[in-house]
Parts: sequence; structure tokens; C-alpha cells
Amino acid sequence: MLRSLLLAIVVLACSGMSFQASAAFSRCMFFSGTADALVKPNAVEESLEALREAIDKYKAENGVTGPASEIAEKPRPHPYWRSEISSHLFLPPDTVSDQAYTLCWKGVVSPVVCTSGAKLCW
Repeated sequence: MLRSLLLAIVVLACSGMSFQASAAFSRCMFFSGTADALVKPNAVEESLEALREAIDKYKAENGVTGPASEIAEKPRPHPYWRSEISSHLFLPPDTVSDQAYTLCWKGVVSPVVCTSGAKLCW
């Protein structure tokens, strides 16, 4: 019981800290990057690289130099050859970290396509 209470206090304190940190930023924008590969791990890695390139390019072009926070946010898939992705084509599990959310599906030409998403706040 005491462990549960302590865990609840820690979770509450941590959630309060993340809210305070995000409240310190005045602007937020969503970014995504899509890539394809023969196998899922490579497609995940390449989509994360595409996401990083998009964020870095935006920051450089718009003079974002101060403190910034990247928060994982589930993206909408960006298929190359389809207008939408049927649910049976997705390749679970999604890959989620603190900074990015990646989802993958079976491609038309490539075996695997992934889109990674994140919210940048500054």
C-alpha cells in the first residue's frame, strides 16, 4: 500500500514537472518524416532521420536557437502510393520514445514504410 502511494506521488510530481516545462514554451509545431526500407528496423531508423532533418531545417531557416523541447506525437501515415492505409496493413508495435512516435505499414513497392512524428516547442 505504501509503495502504491509513493508511486502515485512520484507519477503526480513528474507529470506536474512536464506540464510546467511545456508551459514555459510559447510556440509548438508538429513535424513528421517518412521513409521506406526492406525491413522494419531500417525503415524506422530512416524515418527518424527524415524527422530529424525536417526539424533541423526548420530551426535553421527560422532562427530557432533558444531552448526547445521535442515531444513524441503520433503522426498520420504519409504513404507514397496509397491515399490511405487500411488497418490490416499496419505493422505493430509502434516505436515510441520521448522524442518521436513511429508507425509502420506494408508498402506497395517497398516492403515497409514508416512515418515518425514529434511536436517541437520553443
